Amino acid sequence: MKKIFVIFTLLGAMFAESQNGFFSEVGAGIGYYRYDEPQVMNTDDLLLNLNAKLGYRHHFIKTEGVGNVFVAFGRYNGAILELRENGDGQERKLRSFSASQIFDGQAKIGLDLLFFSDSMDLFVQSGIAYWQLFYFSSSYDRKQGYLYVPIELEGEIRSTPSFAWTYLLGYKHLIEGRHTTTISSLGIADVDLFARQDKGFGFKASFGWKKQNSDSTNFTRFIVDYWKIDESTRSEPTTTHLGRRAQFIEPRNFTLSIYLQYGWNF
Repeated sequence: MKKIFVIFTLLGAMFAESQNGFFSEVGAGIGYYRYDEPQVMNTDDLLLNLNAKLGYRHHFIKTEGVGNVFVAFGRYNGAILELRENGDGQERKLRSFSASQIFDGQAKIGLDLLFFSDSMDLFVQSGIAYWQLFYFSSSYDRKQGYLYVPIELEGEIRSTPSFAWTYLLGYKHLIEGRHTTTISSLGIADVDLFARQDKGFGFKASFGWKKQNSDSTNFTRFIVDYWKIDESTRSEPTTTHLGRRAQFIEPRNFTLSIYLQYGWNF
C-alpha cells in the first residue's frame, strides 16, 4: 500500500511540474441575452463577447484573473413614463431597440484536488469578482453593479495527449448590489435614484473541449450565466415631476446569458 501511494505521489509531482508556469487565453463568443423585470420590462438580445485570462500555476495551486466584456443589442419590451406639458405622466407601452454593455471581472485562487492524476484536473476555487451592467439605449443612464464571491469547481479530462474535455460549475454569492438611474435630468424626480439590491444569487456552468494542434491550442465551450436579484430597498424620499414626495424601488430582475465561446490557450 505504501509503495502504491509513493508511485501516485511521484506521478502527480511529475505532472504538476509539467504544468508549472504562466498560462493565458483569449477568445470570443456569440449567443443570447435576456434581462427581465417581471411585469415591467424585458429584452431579447444578441450577445457578443470578448474574454481574456491570465494566471500562474505552481504544482497543484493556481491563481488567475479572468475578464469578460459583453455587448448585447436587440428588442426592448415594456413601458415608459411619458411626460405631458402640464407635468402629468402616463405609462405607455413600448417596443424599441435595446443595447447594453456588461463587464465581468474575477480574481481567483484554486487548489487541484486531483493533482496526483496525469489525465484529470479538478480545481476548487474562489476569490472576489465584480459584475456590471450598463444599459445605454434609453434617454437616461441605468447602471447595475454586483460585488460577489465565485465558488467554483473547474477541471478537465484528457482523453488523449492532444484532446481534453473541460467543465466548470459555479455559484455566485452576492455581497453587495447597487443600482443607479440618472432620472433628475428628465424632470421625473429632483435627484437621481440610488438603490441597494443586496439579496440574490447567480450561477455559471460551462462544458467544452480544447485541442492541441501543431501550432496552437484551441478551446470551444458552451456557457450559461444567470443572475436572480430581489427587489431593492426603498430610495431616500424625493420630489417627483408632480410635486409629490415619493420613494422609488428597483424591481426584482433576472439576467440570463447563453453563448458559445471559441479561443486560444497560450
